[in-house]
Amino acid sequence: MKEATSKLCPSHRCKSGSQLLGVRQDDGTVAILPQPLPVTEEFIKTVSQHETPPEQRFRFTNKCVESGCGQWSEKGCGVVERMLNYLNQVPVLDALPTCAIRKSCRWFSQRGGDACRLCSYVITEITEEEVAAYVDAMEFERPQ
Repeated sequence: MKEATSKLCPSHRCKSGSQLLGVRQDDGTVAILPQPLPVTEEFIKTVSQHETPPEQRFRFTNKCVESGCGQWSEKGCGVVERMLNYLNQVPVLDALPTCAIRKSCRWFSQRGGDACRLCSYVITEITEEEVAAYVDAMEFERPQ
């Protein structure tokens, strides 16, 4: 696996070396923490005991491994590209939300403020039922 740049993936897995970036709220969005917190073995053990995977309840950040990641395409991170295509009708704020990793964020470096404005809508691991319910609630069409 390629350890590429100093860019950070804002949608990484819960594992040693990661940092806690945000917490999923009741409305399904992610509240980004003012500063990422280290993910310790104790944290991993604790959150892994819950029936819902950590990636459905939290967002993590870690090094972007570029082509070493299954989400990478020749254009860059495929997650941010799909996110922007899929969520292009979500109402967003004009101002960028506060974010401690923006300077080194892969999504920001690739797509700028547009990625930041939609970042809180991204859940690393989401069920098909949650996607369908969210789309229905937001009343916008799925891309073809």
